[in-house]
Amino acid sequence: MPAAAPDPRLQAFGFAVRDAREHSDMSLEALAEAAGISARMLIGIEHGRRNPSLLTILAIAEGLDLAPADLVAKGSRRDNSA
Repeated sequence: MPAAAPDPRLQAFGFAVRDAREHSDMSLEALAEAAGISARMLIGIEHGRRNPSLLTILAIAEGLDLAPADLVAKGSRRDNSA
């Protein structure tokens, strides 16, 4: 059975995380370390395959020096399916 397609909202949030990370000139490994999560988990989030908990979203936002609401809002604006 093929894997289900990622939820577009998770994809949009993942794109927002990746965009913010790249805009901050951070490597994936540096952000993962700053957020206290594994690089593998961060890859899954950025690709829309992982559904991060609130605590993970807070940690990522802190690692990016962004307000969590700004990061979530950026992902919500990219999602045209909702």
